[in-house]
Amino acid sequence: KWGKPLSSLLGAYDAQMKLGLAAIGGKDSMSGTYQNINVPPTLISFACANGIIDTIISPEFKQAGNFIYHFNAKSDEKGLPKYDQLIEIFDFIHANISSKKIVSVKTIKDGGVAVAMAKMSFGNFLGAEINFDNELLLSKNIGGFLIESTEKLDTDLLQLIGEVKIKSTLKINDLEFDVKKLLEVNISTFESVFPTIEKEKIIVSFDDQLQGIDQKSINIITHKIGTPQVFAPVFPGTNCEYETQNAFRKEGAKVESLPFVNLSHKSMEESIENWVKKIKQSQILVFSGGFSAGDEPDGSAKFMVNVLKNSMMKDAVHEFLEKDGLLLGICNGFQALVKSGLLPFGEIKNLDENAPTLAHNAIGRHISQMVNVKVVNDKSPWLKGMKEKIYTIPVSHGEGRFMASANVIEQLYKNGQIATQYVDFEGVIAHGMPYNPNQSLFGIEGVTSESGKIYGRMGHTERYSEGLFKNIPDANYHNIFKNGIDYFK
Repeated sequence: KWGKPLSSLLGAYDAQMKLGLAAIGGKDSMSGTYQNINVPPTLISFACANGIIDTIISPEFKQAGNFIYHFNAKSDEKGLPKYDQLIEIFDFIHANISSKKIVSVKTIKDGGVAVAMAKMSFGNFLGAEINFDNELLLSKNIGGFLIESTEKLDTDLLQLIGEVKIKSTLKINDLEFDVKKLLEVNISTFESVFPTIEKEKIIVSFDDQLQGIDQKSINIITHKIGTPQVFAPVFPGTNCEYETQNAFRKEGAKVESLPFVNLSHKSMEESIENWVKKIKQSQILVFSGGFSAGDEPDGSAKFMVNVLKNSMMKDAVHEFLEKDGLLLGICNGFQALVKSGLLPFGEIKNLDENAPTLAHNAIGRHISQMVNVKVVNDKSPWLKGMKEKIYTIPVSHGEGRFMASANVIEQLYKNGQIATQYVDFEGVIAHGMPYNPNQSLFGIEGVTSESGKIYGRMGHTERYSEGLFKNIPDANYHNIFKNGIDYFK
């Protein structure tokens, strides 16, 4: 039993030495084995490296007419890779990515060339036509690659096997497969474990009726200040502070953060006292995303809400809002704003059964993907000048389904508090998968308080940076942070 992880570690060590790479650290998989509980021996390796953004590419086919090459990774008599050959092909691929000749690369694993090629076709639904040895089509070839290039490559390391096609079919020798059907088969394999479709789609019935309602304008009172001070509290378990703080700093704000220390009753009291001081000195308060207290017990943001309901914190936040401060909550921070009453009510209060909430995603699991979000009301400093614009942003959460009664949603709409909604590629409100992955009612992704000074959303707009999302067409930056800063100028 212990021989399997040991032999795996020896293999990893051999690879490190031959490739001149170091290990960062590790943990054994057997520590969970106890009495009648047996953990299978496992070695999971994560390989990463520094790189230049301009030379990072994604694996999906890019353009019809491009050439498809195969690299066959050879092994020695013991089944170990021939590292000299691997280093040579790594250098060749990197050089040709830098020269823009190679535009996509896919590693070949279990399933061989056929499965790797199918996965390359899923991204843009481009097809391919190849001629390849039938006996090797489904053979494992660890270390092998499929490579797409814009022109023919001059090397003996690669075999030219085919071409990318505009038609969404894969033609392999004498067989032809529909790419969309292959994708359905691929997804359905684990559908019972990782569902991609909600069991029931709930559509709010008054959509058409709402379109004719005149929304109330939100009056914003501004006052000028040189450089606004941003305070970003850090709760145990939240993990998006760096990105959020950097987003504000890029726009010229001064940003401070302090962790909440919960080692003792005294340390918690001191944390609250320090936070209150910082809130009084700040113009913007932001609650970042993550999993505060591990989303325990049984639900997100409960720890954050309990801190907000502390009398000192409650008074400080209310005073902060009265002084025209701006408040932002993203993902876990949004959950805290909703469950504390700050959204949509604008104050920290005890909630009844009619209050909105953010519930578990309808598909019953965590979701992590890109979504299209439309600004439907810009009567808030955070969204000024963005109405009707659509942004492509990442979401990652297990509890992001905005739930409320029809009456409450209608009132939010009349008040102009529904700020951002999930939409499909045509800009139409989405009610379920894949465009509204948590199945939020009325497609609600984010809401504001009546004053517009508080904004909460599920999307991680802070994760945008130049050079990211390279395989997402038209991905754009929803820069609510600049709007928040400009509010005080």
